[in-house]
Amino acid sequence: MSGRKNPLSPEAKRLQRHLTAWRKSRNLTLEKLAEHTGNALSTLSGWENGSREVGTDDLVKLAAFYGVHPAALMMAPEDAGPKIDRMIKASGIAERLDDDKAEQWLGLGATLAGDPPKR
Repeated sequence: MSGRKNPLSPEAKRLQRHLTAWRKSRNLTLEKLAEHTGNALSTLSGWENGSREVGTDDLVKLAAFYGVHPAALMMAPEDAGPKIDRMIKASGIAERLDDDKAEQWLGLGATLAGDPPKR
């Protein structure tokens, strides 16, 4: 992996770790996952070891196989369910807010999460 021109972003590295966790949580080997999804073993291995980034279509396909929302794959399997449900609910609320109210809402959320106030 050394000498690679485009190292993975922190988000991509997190996804890479979580893809492995999702596969193992289902007691699947890379070989079995390849059989179930139709992806090449080398592709799946590359996603998990960080030598290859996962495309959006592939992420959606994996999420469908696991029976989860694609955003769930950005989290550990044991954390995803309730968090994804809240994210979907929050997204529905955010869609109904104008820009000013959305900023207020985000500020309140940041405060509740313990983030320092923005100046």
